[in-house]
Parts: sequence; structure tokens; C-alpha cells
Amino acid sequence: MEVIMASSFPHEARVVQFSKPPDDRSNRICVAVPAWAYRVTAPVLPRRGLDLFEKVVLGLCQSGLREPAAIGARIGLHPMLCRHIIDQARYRGLLEPAGELTAPGLHALRTGSVAEETSWSVRYVFQSPDDGDLWPRTTGELTEAPTVWRRGDRIGVRTGTHGRPDDVEATLFPAGDRLPTRPRPLQIVEVARLDQIARERNRIRELEQVSGLAAAPQPEAARLAPDPDSQVLSRVSFVDGPEPVLLLAFAEISSDGALVARDPFGGETSAMLKELLEGRIRADEQLAADVAGLARDTAEHRKKKFTEASRDIDTLLENELTVEFGHRIRRVGDTLNMMKNVDKALLENQLKPVAQVSYQLYEVLFRELVVAFPPPSHLGSTASATSSAVVDKAALEIGFQSVPSLFRVDLGQCFRNLNADKNLFLKEAGVLACAAAPAHSPAHPLYALAQSRPDLLSDLATLGQLRNRAAHADGEPATAEDARWCRDLAALAVRTLLLLP
Repeated sequence: MEVIMASSFPHEARVVQFSKPPDDRSNRICVAVPAWAYRVTAPVLPRRGLDLFEKVVLGLCQSGLREPAAIGARIGLHPMLCRHIIDQARYRGLLEPAGELTAPGLHALRTGSVAEETSWSVRYVFQSPDDGDLWPRTTGELTEAPTVWRRGDRIGVRTGTHGRPDDVEATLFPAGDRLPTRPRPLQIVEVARLDQIARERNRIRELEQVSGLAAAPQPEAARLAPDPDSQVLSRVSFVDGPEPVLLLAFAEISSDGALVARDPFGGETSAMLKELLEGRIRADEQLAADVAGLARDTAEHRKKKFTEASRDIDTLLENELTVEFGHRIRRVGDTLNMMKNVDKALLENQLKPVAQVSYQLYEVLFRELVVAFPPPSHLGSTASATSSAVVDKAALEIGFQSVPSLFRVDLGQCFRNLNADKNLFLKEAGVLACAAAPAHSPAHPLYALAQSRPDLLSDLATLGQLRNRAAHADGEPATAEDARWCRDLAALAVRTLLLLP
């Protein structure tokens, strides 16, 4: 392995930029990463594997549909995109000028792969001064970004265009004192292969965005290139180098608070940059503080946006509930907030809060009924043995179809709890309200409830079961039917509450 005698990495190396900064200037970290740039003759290896769009267009051409506009209308692609795919297929020898498939085209359509001759181009490869690893991308030229100032391990760089300059402050990574070591031909061949895979993936992603089609299968490394033979390796040559450069790269904080390292060469993300960033953060207190501050600012921004959205939702729901129940809902206890919580949970498809608040609304309703329509004093002497009979008779007179086991409680004890100002649960308040209703008939609201929903008491027992099930399965999503059923019960309780004196 040949060692090139040169000085250690110079601090004044020029900055090169191959990707644009993230659009959100408030959510980005900029770094300048040292690299040795070698200008080499590198192979453009055979590409194997048709993507989804090529397969579809070639298949339609084989069936006789060959006009780009007709193909686009058939599969929902823009005609210009179809024309580009057809032109590329002709250039690669897969289609005749008239649009008929050639023998290689028929083979490619049948096997899903196409073999091409290896071509060669002069490219730059980039080597890390720390460990000698190569970045998995290549470039044809070095695009310099003007350096505005340098102070210690910070440099000011001007990016963007002349009309829309974007000045950034970058943290300069240290390069160490290791001398550059010329990469092996096998490394260069591998980098050229990885670069071609990355470019192919980016091309497919752009086609997906233009066409609106579902994601196409990504190219596989094994299908894109065979192992290089000795003849390929022998043709790798060095034009010049190494030249010290600083790769301008960016990172940002994702919506879930994670550090995202953007590919310095224009791809989506970079595992190599992420590893370098994470290692540098542990050693550089200033960079660590910058990243932590960015994460904190991003979290605060998300919190602010969430708060604003919550306020908007609150206002919208309040207006909708006022239309549904009338303005009185704003003045009767906490009914507005309780129904608002039900509707919020309904939007999020969460059964637990929908069932819980709906159940609580009936506790409130029955307690208010007991206050507005007090049970006769003689019910306090009801023996436990006759409690069920008294409640069953009252429920039947009111119009309810049946009394579930939820309401099989001691009526006399419920009355004593009421007189002792104890907090009544739904079953206790419900039993007292039902037992008292015949004494106030037909003015008692339970008569109207039984007329509109004769199975209400059984439904409340089912509601309690749903509430308990959801409470023991936190985060369980509700079915649309369960959630809407609970909401309908809650709305019925609110309408009755609003009618009470």
C-alpha cells in the first residue's frame, strides 16, 4: 500500500458543497468534515434490475401501446415522464425506434434485469483522514462554497445563490495528524457501486414523487454489480490527489426529537455522517450544546404548535357542541368540558376516555335527578330482601325493559348514604332515581328517557363493561361502532341534564 508523503490536514482547506441546506434555518446544524479528495478513473458498473416504471412501460410497449400520452393516461403517469422512460429504453437498446422491444428488451422484461457494458469516468472520491474510510459517494467536480470567515473551530460559509444567499456557521471537525494513504482499487470500485445505487434510489424516489405511484422496489446491491474482476481493478487509476477539502454537511432534529444526518452529497440521510456526528458530540461540548439547544428549541416549537392546534380544536368543538345542544350547555355544570373530552377522544379513536366520560355523565345525571326529584322518606326503611322487587316494579312502571345486575343493590343502604351526604356511585344514584320516579310521575325525566331508550339501564351496564375493559387495556383503539355508541349515550345524558330545573 502506497503512502503519500504530505503534511497533515491543513486548517485552511477549501470548503466544498454538494447538497443544499435544509429549508428550515431554525432547525439545522452545519458541520465541515475534513476529507482527502482523490481524482480517479472509476468504473460505472453494469446496472441490473428494471424499476417498476420501466417494467410497466416496456410491458405496454410490448402490447402495442407505444405513445407516451396514451401510456400516461393508462397508468396515471405524466406523458413527459413516459417519454423519458421510452427514450432511455431506446438509448439502452431495449426498444426499436418504432417502439417495438428488441431481443435484449424482451429478455429484460422477462427476467426483470438488464446488463450493460462497464463504462469509465473521471470522478472524485473522498477519504476520511481519521480512519482512511471512503465516503460511499463520488462526484464529477468539486463545487466550492465561499468561506466568509474562520475563527478557531468555527467557519462562516456562504451557501445558496447570489440572489438568495444563505450564510451558515459550521463547526469544523478536527482531522488529526494522520497522513493520507492512497485508497485501494477495490475500495474505489466499491464506492462507485454504492454511489450508483444511491443515485438509482434517488431517481426512483423522484419518479415516485412525480407520478404519485406507490413505492417501487429499491435496487439491490447484489443485482446491481458483480464482483469486480482483475481487469476492472487494473483500470482504476489516480489522476491527481490527495487534495484537502472540507465537506459541508447538515443535520437536523426530526419530529420525534432524533438527530438526522443529511447526506453531504445530496441523498436522503448518511449513516457515516451520523456516526461522525455522534462521536464528535461526545468530545465537543460546544457542538453538544448546539445540538441540545436545537433539540430543545424544536421540542418547544412542537409544543407551541400542539398548544395552538389544541386551542383551535377546543374552539371548534365548543362551537359544534353549542350548535348541537344550545348555549345552555355552557352554563350547566361541567357538561361542556365533559362532552368536549368525549369528542376529542372520538377524534383520536380512543375508547377509554370516551367510555369513562360517558359513564361519568350518567353518574352526574342520576345524582342531579335525586336532588331535583327526592326519593320518598319511606324508601329508607326498605329491607334489603325487598330492594330488588321495589326497583323492578318502579323500572317497569317507568318503561324500562329490564334491570341488570349493576343495579341490584340495597335500596335502604343507598338511602342512608344519601342522607349521610356520601358520594353516590352510578348504581346507587340510579337505583334511588328509579325508585323515586313513580312518586313524581309523569314529570320525572326518566319517563322520557325510557320512552326514547327503553333499554337504557342495560346499556349503562354494557357501558360500564366497556369502561372497565378499556381501563385494563390502556391505549386500545376503539372500534368506530363502540366509540360512536358511547358518544350517543353521553349526548342523551347531556340533553336530559340541560332540561333539569
